Amino acid sequence: MDLIRDNWLSGVGFLGNSIDFSPVQLGFDSLQDIRSSRPDFHGATYQFLIGLLQTAYAPQDIEEWRERYETAPTEEELTAAFEPLRDAFFLENDGAAFMQDLNLPEQVNHLSVLDLLIDAGSSSNLYFNKPDPDHGMCESCFAQALLTLQLNAPSGGRGIRTSLRGGGPLTTLLVPVQADATLWQRVWLNVLPLDALTFSAVKTLSDILPWMATTRTSDDQGGRETPPDSVHPLQAYWSMPRRIRLDASTSIVGDCSVCGATHIRLIRQYLTRHGGTNYTGTWLHPLTPYSLDAKGEKPPLSIKGRHAGRGYRDWLGLVLGNDEHQPDAAHVVSHFISKVQRPDVRLWCFGYDMSNMKALCWYDSTLPVHRVSPHNQRLFTKNIKLILDSANDMASMLHKQVKAAWFRRPGDAGSEPVVNQSFWQSSEKLFYDVLRNMSELDFESDDELAQVFRRWLHETRGLALGLFDHWALSGPIEHTDLQRVVKARADLAKELSSGKAIKPLWKIASELKKEKA
Repeated sequence: MDLIRDNWLSGVGFLGNSIDFSPVQLGFDSLQDIRSSRPDFHGATYQFLIGLLQTAYAPQDIEEWRERYETAPTEEELTAAFEPLRDAFFLENDGAAFMQDLNLPEQVNHLSVLDLLIDAGSSSNLYFNKPDPDHGMCESCFAQALLTLQLNAPSGGRGIRTSLRGGGPLTTLLVPVQADATLWQRVWLNVLPLDALTFSAVKTLSDILPWMATTRTSDDQGGRETPPDSVHPLQAYWSMPRRIRLDASTSIVGDCSVCGATHIRLIRQYLTRHGGTNYTGTWLHPLTPYSLDAKGEKPPLSIKGRHAGRGYRDWLGLVLGNDEHQPDAAHVVSHFISKVQRPDVRLWCFGYDMSNMKALCWYDSTLPVHRVSPHNQRLFTKNIKLILDSANDMASMLHKQVKAAWFRRPGDAGSEPVVNQSFWQSSEKLFYDVLRNMSELDFESDDELAQVFRRWLHETRGLALGLFDHWALSGPIEHTDLQRVVKARADLAKELSSGKAIKPLWKIASELKKEKA
């Protein structure tokens, strides 16, 4: 299968119809989105198309980026742009094959293609599919499964390498708000202009596409590491930590266990071996946020997929970046916020929550992105951080006092994360309303800012006390100590007005109240 010219991808048209297409047809104005049989395939396919454009069709600057956003390329233009890479994008080949080891030795393992699925660690982890025992994947699903694993590879035991971003990384992509946005625009939003990147010269194609040369193995015999300066930075889009090869000898004709396609060629097994590429050092993937060491003594740590399920608590870091303890936004996101700014977008966040090789959960969420004038950006960021810090304090206070109501010795009791999470979930809509209000402020009027703070404080106070009442009385009635509950509630009410992160907001709000009086 030719992954450049064959119609192996499924898209959604504006009428909800299904359209099979190839990457060179990405600019068709009839395509609205990608249709995938699994959510993790969906995210990986977006990354495939973004990587392809970033490698072979990147604009020189923002002006060219804007022109291409408004006017999608023709099939002929993309065919010409992708032609130099075409030999690297065949799923099966006597030599180099897409994301597969060029020279696997004779001592290999023969595994079921279902082992390519990241959630296949146990029956409880099969979130998206529960294939029949008589399994097999069509060529399209095999390509997507291979891609998904290489991009997100979790730890798998001794010598089984994780992805360039570590196991289960978070991916953050910009998506247009407008309902009539095309698939081309959805993908193109996440392609960076060349003047936003610092690239070394390309010596060989294998510096970018590692399967075009012998694998940089990392087994016990003469293994080596692969830091960023040893290959080309664009390999971040095409990393290949696992040594895998499609086993064509096991193919049959039947029904695909993943997408359900009928009477089609199925691939049933693949060959694999430990000791794939070991990515080390300061790799920064453009589509992933990182936690940066303020002292610069430790390499950046990629943010993991679980952060896509934490609601608004990471909004500031994921969207605007933060130089403290929150994530630093992905390069694509920070470049858009600071340089591009239009069109209106949202932030799509997704990824696995992994525990070593076990998938605990798949998270998939979107966050709002507000356009703020450059001269207000610093104050906007500062005040949103005050609100987020206060929310963190309130959630902790609620958790602390619910435990005090439940237990005679709360310090000896374990954590009750569901209580903490209930505050974040219940206050999410309020936060996004406040966020929108804050984005519209000019910050020259103290009264306007104070009104936003007052609304936030009064509504979250009522919310926290209401949640306390729910949780404090939710236990078995025979174990309820009403005196303990009353005291814990009074302590919570007091703390909601005097917490360290809450006081600055109350001060501003109270000053407005005094002026009006």
